[in-house]
Amino acid sequence: MAVTIVTDSGSDFSRLEAERLGIEIVPVWILFGEQRFRDGVDIDRGTFFARLRAGENPKTEPPTADQFRAVFTRIVDAGNQAVAITLSSGISKTHAIASDVAGEFGANVAVVDSRSASGLENLLAQYANELAHSGASAAEIAKRVDPRNFKSATYFAVPDLTMLGRSGRLPKALVSLGSVLNVSLVLKMNEHGEVGPAGQSFSFDKTCDIMVEAVVRGIERSPRARIAFGHVEASETVEKLRKMFEAKLGHPPGQEIVSETSPTIAANIGPGAVGISAIVP
Repeated sequence: MAVTIVTDSGSDFSRLEAERLGIEIVPVWILFGEQRFRDGVDIDRGTFFARLRAGENPKTEPPTADQFRAVFTRIVDAGNQAVAITLSSGISKTHAIASDVAGEFGANVAVVDSRSASGLENLLAQYANELAHSGASAAEIAKRVDPRNFKSATYFAVPDLTMLGRSGRLPKALVSLGSVLNVSLVLKMNEHGEVGPAGQSFSFDKTCDIMVEAVVRGIERSPRARIAFGHVEASETVEKLRKMFEAKLGHPPGQEIVSETSPTIAANIGPGAVGISAIVP
Protein backbone atom coordinates (compact mmCIF):
# COMPACT_ATOMS: atom_id res chain seq x y z
CA MET A 1 0.00 0.00 0.00
CA ALA A 2 1.54 3.28 -1.13
CA VAL A 3 1.73 6.33 1.13
CA THR A 4 1.09 9.88 -0.10
CA ILE A 5 2.56 12.81 1.82
CA VAL A 6 0.24 15.73 2.48
CA THR A 7 1.17 19.13 3.86
CA ASP A 8 -0.24 22.66 3.94
CA SER A 9 0.91 25.76 2.10
CA GLY A 10 2.90 26.84 5.16
CA SER A 11 5.57 24.39 3.98
CA ASP A 12 6.68 26.79 1.22
CA PHE A 13 6.56 24.27 -1.63
CA SER A 14 5.84 25.77 -4.99
CA ARG A 15 3.03 23.98 -6.83
CA LEU A 16 5.49 22.73 -9.45
CA GLU A 17 7.87 21.32 -6.83
CA ALA A 18 5.05 19.62 -4.95
CA GLU A 19 3.75 18.06 -8.17
CA ARG A 20 7.24 16.85 -9.09
CA LEU A 21 7.60 15.15 -5.71
CA GLY A 22 4.03 13.85 -5.62
CA ILE A 23 3.26 15.76 -2.42
CA GLU A 24 -0.28 17.02 -1.89
CA ILE A 25 -0.69 20.64 -0.71
CA VAL A 26 -3.75 21.75 1.25
CA PRO A 27 -3.87 25.56 0.92
CA VAL A 28 -4.23 27.97 3.81
CA TRP A 29 -6.62 30.87 3.22
CA ILE A 30 -5.20 34.34 2.52
CA LEU A 31 -7.48 37.25 3.39
CA PHE A 32 -7.27 40.79 2.04
CA GLY A 33 -10.18 42.55 3.69
CA GLU A 34 -13.32 40.64 2.68
CA GLN A 35 -11.54 38.83 -0.17
CA ARG A 36 -10.52 35.22 0.50
CA PHE A 37 -7.98 33.28 -1.55
CA ARG A 38 -6.51 29.79 -1.33
CA ASP A 39 -2.74 30.14 -1.23
CA GLY A 40 -1.25 28.93 -4.51
CA VAL A 41 -4.66 28.27 -6.04
CA ASP A 42 -6.59 31.54 -6.19
CA ILE A 43 -3.61 33.81 -5.59
CA ASP A 44 0.01 33.39 -6.62
CA ARG A 45 3.12 34.77 -4.98
CA GLY A 46 3.53 37.61 -7.47
CA THR A 47 0.01 38.93 -6.91
CA PHE A 48 0.29 38.51 -3.14
CA PHE A 49 3.57 40.43 -2.86
CA ALA A 50 2.32 43.17 -5.19
CA ARG A 51 -0.64 43.76 -2.87
CA LEU A 52 1.62 43.59 0.18
CA ARG A 53 3.95 46.23 -1.30
CA ALA A 54 0.91 48.38 -2.08
CA GLY A 55 0.22 48.60 1.65
CA GLU A 56 -2.56 46.03 2.07
CA ASN A 57 -2.58 44.02 5.29
CA PRO A 58 -3.18 40.29 4.74
CA LYS A 59 -4.39 37.78 7.29
CA THR A 60 -4.55 34.00 7.21
CA GLU A 61 -7.06 31.32 8.16
CA PRO A 62 -6.40 27.56 8.37
CA PRO A 63 -7.72 25.13 5.76
CA THR A 64 -11.23 23.85 6.42
CA ALA A 65 -12.09 20.32 7.47
CA ASP A 66 -13.66 19.78 4.05
CA GLN A 67 -10.37 20.64 2.34
CA PHE A 68 -8.49 17.98 4.29
CA ARG A 69 -11.38 15.51 3.94
CA ALA A 70 -11.37 15.83 0.16
CA VAL A 71 -7.62 15.12 -0.07
CA PHE A 72 -7.68 12.23 2.40
CA THR A 73 -10.71 10.68 0.70
CA ARG A 74 -9.09 10.81 -2.73
CA ILE A 75 -5.93 9.12 -1.41
CA VAL A 76 -7.66 6.40 0.63
CA ASP A 77 -10.25 5.66 -2.08
CA ALA A 78 -7.32 4.98 -4.42
CA GLY A 79 -6.18 2.26 -2.01
CA ASN A 80 -3.37 4.29 -0.42
CA GLN A 81 -2.48 5.78 2.96
CA ALA A 82 -1.62 9.38 3.83
CA VAL A 83 0.72 11.14 6.23
CA ALA A 84 -0.06 14.82 6.74
CA ILE A 85 2.59 17.18 8.11
CA THR A 86 1.13 20.44 9.35
CA LEU A 87 1.98 23.87 10.64
CA SER A 88 2.78 23.84 14.33
CA SER A 89 -0.21 23.43 16.63
CA GLY A 90 1.35 26.24 18.66
CA ILE A 91 0.73 28.84 15.96
CA SER A 92 -2.15 27.48 13.88
CA LYS A 93 -5.36 25.46 14.17
CA THR A 94 -4.38 23.61 11.01
CA HIS A 95 -3.00 20.64 12.95
CA ALA A 96 -6.14 20.27 15.07
CA ILE A 97 -8.38 20.40 12.01
CA ALA A 98 -6.32 17.84 10.09
CA SER A 99 -6.17 15.54 13.13
CA ASP A 100 -9.93 15.64 13.63
CA VAL A 101 -10.56 14.72 10.01
CA ALA A 102 -7.88 12.01 10.04
CA GLY A 103 -9.85 10.24 12.75
CA GLU A 104 -12.52 9.46 10.15
CA PHE A 105 -10.02 7.34 8.20
CA GLY A 106 -8.58 5.18 10.97
CA ALA A 107 -5.05 3.85 10.45
CA ASN A 108 -5.03 4.99 6.82
CA VAL A 109 -4.22 8.60 7.73
CA ALA A 110 -1.61 9.84 10.21
CA VAL A 111 -0.98 13.49 11.12
CA VAL A 112 2.34 14.91 12.33
CA ASP A 113 2.73 18.25 14.13
CA SER A 114 5.82 19.91 12.63
CA ARG A 115 6.10 22.10 15.75
CA SER A 116 7.38 24.68 13.30
CA ALA A 117 6.60 26.04 9.84
CA SER A 118 8.15 27.05 6.56
CA GLY A 119 11.53 25.44 5.94
CA LEU A 120 11.35 22.86 8.72
CA GLU A 121 7.90 21.74 7.60
CA ASN A 122 9.30 21.45 4.08
CA LEU A 123 12.26 19.36 5.23
CA LEU A 124 10.00 17.02 7.19
CA ALA A 125 7.71 16.56 4.19
CA GLN A 126 10.63 15.75 1.91
CA TYR A 127 12.05 13.29 4.43
CA ALA A 128 8.62 11.67 4.80
CA ASN A 129 8.35 11.41 1.03
CA GLU A 130 11.67 9.59 0.86
CA LEU A 131 10.46 7.13 3.50
CA ALA A 132 7.22 6.63 1.59
CA HIS A 133 9.12 5.76 -1.57
CA SER A 134 11.24 3.30 0.41
CA GLY A 135 8.07 1.37 1.30
CA ALA A 136 7.50 2.51 4.88
CA SER A 137 3.94 2.45 6.24
CA ALA A 138 2.03 5.55 7.29
CA ALA A 139 2.48 4.71 10.98
CA GLU A 140 6.23 4.18 10.59
CA ILE A 141 6.67 7.40 8.63
CA ALA A 142 4.68 9.42 11.18
CA LYS A 143 6.91 8.13 13.96
CA ARG A 144 10.18 8.69 12.15
CA VAL A 145 9.43 12.25 11.00
CA ASP A 146 8.09 13.46 14.35
CA PRO A 147 10.54 16.28 15.18
CA ARG A 148 10.52 15.26 18.85
CA ASN A 149 12.49 12.18 17.87
CA PHE A 150 15.61 13.91 16.52
CA LYS A 151 17.51 17.20 16.60
CA SER A 152 15.75 20.07 14.86
CA ALA A 153 15.83 23.85 14.96
CA THR A 154 14.14 26.89 13.45
CA TYR A 155 15.51 30.39 13.96
CA PHE A 156 14.44 33.52 12.15
CA ALA A 157 14.66 37.29 12.21
CA VAL A 158 12.17 39.93 11.16
CA PRO A 159 13.31 43.52 10.54
CA ASP A 160 9.85 44.89 11.32
CA LEU A 161 7.82 43.10 14.00
CA THR A 162 4.54 44.82 13.09
CA MET A 163 3.00 41.98 11.08
CA LEU A 164 4.17 39.26 13.45
CA GLY A 165 2.74 41.20 16.37
CA ARG A 166 -0.53 41.82 14.55
CA SER A 167 -0.87 38.08 13.88
CA GLY A 168 -0.89 37.38 17.62
CA ARG A 169 1.95 34.88 17.30
CA LEU A 170 4.48 37.05 19.14
CA PRO A 171 3.82 38.41 22.65
CA LYS A 172 3.12 42.14 22.69
CA ALA A 173 5.92 42.64 25.22
CA LEU A 174 8.47 41.36 22.69
CA VAL A 175 7.02 43.52 19.94
CA SER A 176 7.36 46.54 22.24
CA LEU A 177 10.92 45.56 23.16
CA GLY A 178 11.98 45.46 19.55
CA SER A 179 10.23 48.71 18.68
CA VAL A 180 11.01 50.85 21.73
CA LEU A 181 14.62 49.79 22.20
CA ASN A 182 15.24 49.52 18.46
CA VAL A 183 16.82 46.10 18.83
CA SER A 184 16.83 43.27 16.32
CA LEU A 185 15.37 40.12 17.87
CA VAL A 186 16.45 36.58 17.14
CA LEU A 187 13.32 34.43 17.22
CA LYS A 188 12.91 30.67 17.35
CA MET A 189 10.27 27.99 17.35
CA ASN A 190 10.50 26.59 20.86
CA GLU A 191 9.89 23.05 22.11
CA HIS A 192 6.15 23.75 22.29
CA GLY A 193 6.03 24.87 18.66
CA GLU A 194 5.50 28.51 19.61
CA VAL A 195 7.41 31.64 18.62
CA GLY A 196 9.81 32.76 21.34
CA PRO A 197 12.90 34.92 21.82
CA ALA A 198 16.40 33.52 21.31
CA GLY A 199 18.56 36.64 21.53
CA GLN A 200 18.89 40.23 20.47
CA SER A 201 21.37 42.64 18.95
CA PHE A 202 21.52 46.18 17.68
CA SER A 203 22.13 45.20 14.06
CA PHE A 204 20.44 42.81 11.66
CA ASP A 205 23.84 41.45 10.56
CA LYS A 206 24.68 40.47 14.14
CA THR A 207 21.24 38.91 14.47
CA CYS A 208 21.98 36.71 11.46
CA ASP A 209 25.29 35.70 13.04
CA ILE A 210 23.48 34.69 16.26
CA MET A 211 21.04 32.59 14.22
CA VAL A 212 23.84 30.79 12.42
CA GLU A 213 25.68 30.03 15.67
CA ALA A 214 22.50 28.72 17.29
CA VAL A 215 21.66 26.33 14.44
CA VAL A 216 25.22 25.05 14.03
CA ARG A 217 25.38 24.41 17.76
CA GLY A 218 21.95 22.78 17.77
CA ILE A 219 22.80 20.26 15.05
CA GLU A 220 26.25 19.60 16.52
CA ARG A 221 27.80 20.14 13.09
CA SER A 222 26.33 16.85 11.89
CA PRO A 223 27.10 16.01 8.24
CA ARG A 224 23.62 14.43 8.07
CA ALA A 225 21.91 17.75 8.79
CA ARG A 226 19.30 18.91 6.30
CA ILE A 227 19.09 22.69 6.09
CA ALA A 228 16.47 25.06 4.70
CA PHE A 229 16.98 28.80 4.26
CA GLY A 230 13.89 30.93 3.76
CA HIS A 231 13.21 34.58 3.09
CA VAL A 232 10.49 37.10 2.33
CA GLU A 233 11.70 39.29 -0.54
CA ALA A 234 15.24 39.23 0.90
CA SER A 235 17.22 37.11 -1.56
CA GLU A 236 20.51 38.98 -1.02
CA THR A 237 20.27 38.72 2.75
CA VAL A 238 19.45 35.02 2.72
CA GLU A 239 22.37 34.32 0.38
CA LYS A 240 24.65 36.10 2.84
CA LEU A 241 23.11 34.03 5.63
CA ARG A 242 23.69 30.83 3.67
CA LYS A 243 27.37 31.62 3.14
CA MET A 244 27.82 32.50 6.82
CA PHE A 245 26.27 29.17 7.76
CA GLU A 246 28.41 27.11 5.39
CA ALA A 247 31.55 28.80 6.73
CA LYS A 248 30.57 28.09 10.34
CA LEU A 249 29.49 24.49 9.63
CA GLY A 250 32.79 23.70 7.96
CA HIS A 251 31.44 21.10 5.53
CA PRO A 252 28.48 20.64 3.15
CA PRO A 253 25.21 19.68 4.86
CA GLY A 254 23.37 16.51 3.91
CA GLN A 255 20.73 18.60 2.10
CA GLU A 256 20.36 22.31 1.49
CA ILE A 257 17.41 24.23 0.07
CA VAL A 258 16.81 27.94 -0.37
CA SER A 259 13.34 29.29 -1.04
CA GLU A 260 11.11 32.30 -0.78
CA THR A 261 8.38 31.76 1.76
CA SER A 262 4.80 31.21 0.71
CA PRO A 263 2.11 33.89 1.18
CA THR A 264 0.90 31.76 4.11
CA ILE A 265 4.11 32.55 6.00
CA ALA A 266 4.83 35.99 4.54
CA ALA A 267 1.40 37.26 5.61
CA ASN A 268 2.43 36.71 9.22
CA ILE A 269 6.06 37.85 9.30
CA GLY A 270 6.37 40.48 6.59
CA PRO A 271 9.02 41.60 4.08
CA GLY A 272 12.72 41.27 4.85
CA ALA A 273 12.40 38.24 7.12
CA VAL A 274 15.02 35.50 6.86
CA GLY A 275 15.31 32.16 8.64
CA ILE A 276 17.19 28.88 8.98
CA SER A 277 15.62 25.51 9.71
CA ALA A 278 17.44 22.25 10.29
CA ILE A 279 16.73 18.59 11.02
CA VAL A 280 19.10 15.71 11.72
CA PRO A 281 17.01 12.57 11.11
